[in-house]
Amino acid sequence: MNTSVIVSPARVFKALSSDELRRCAPSVFAEHARPGVSSRYTFVSTAQVVSLLGAEGWEPVKASEQRVRLEDRIGFQMHEIRFARRVDLEAGAFQVGTARAEMILQNAHDGSRAYRIDAGLYRLVCRNGLTVADADFAHVSIRHVDVSADAFAKAAQSVAENTPRALEAVAKWQAVQLPQATRVEFARRAAALRWDADQPVMKLLGAEKLLTPVRYGDAATDLWTTFNVVQEHLIRGGDRYMGYTEGMGIRRNRTRPVSGLNEGQKINKALWALAGEFANN
Repeated sequence: MNTSVIVSPARVFKALSSDELRRCAPSVFAEHARPGVSSRYTFVSTAQVVSLLGAEGWEPVKASEQRVRLEDRIGFQMHEIRFARRVDLEAGAFQVGTARAEMILQNAHDGSRAYRIDAGLYRLVCRNGLTVADADFAHVSIRHVDVSADAFAKAAQSVAENTPRALEAVAKWQAVQLPQATRVEFARRAAALRWDADQPVMKLLGAEKLLTPVRYGDAATDLWTTFNVVQEHLIRGGDRYMGYTEGMGIRRNRTRPVSGLNEGQKINKALWALAGEFANN
């Protein structure tokens, strides 16, 4: 299965309209389950969940879905929607350089998984979505057989109650200054979260490369900035390195972006946990 995704344009203060959401992730609007799923499967369109969360003050700001090759999975595949609180979408509520609390919903209409809701953050400086690790902020899973307005209201409340703790962690990490040797060690261990030790990129792409600021304003050496710079390198890819390919000699290589929904969330969570470890050392 090809797990690359279609991602909506980056948004800061504006929620996605229904038409924009449909263009980004058509599977959100499935009207029935994929044929052949268990008779115990209770279908509720993700579009209905969007409405339920909207009633709780959360608006969709980004959406994506897996690309799939099997025709009978098209329109039912795994999809992800990021929500921001309506109050945070108001003009002036979210300033450059700050992080915004978000809610991340994943679902599939092919019976392959339950609804899953996670706490997340969004940093305006680089517009990268960060997912908070389960070790610190428990996610909420809702089985399709248990879907109800009350269940989603409680899930939204649970995430809303936990997101301030994520913002507290950000403030703490901003106060932690890292010596260069410690930053290199962080980058080295972060790289291992994405690539296996025997992959050429681990030997040929120096940890210092992952610490190179992508934009002005990310040259600080605090843990929060270091975390964000490394996270963007790992997720977005595009870093060049020289490598030897048998039969072709020395060639220029480039790291690829993370395109799978599960892979991206897994790396984000592991990286958040790693930063928490460095904050406590």
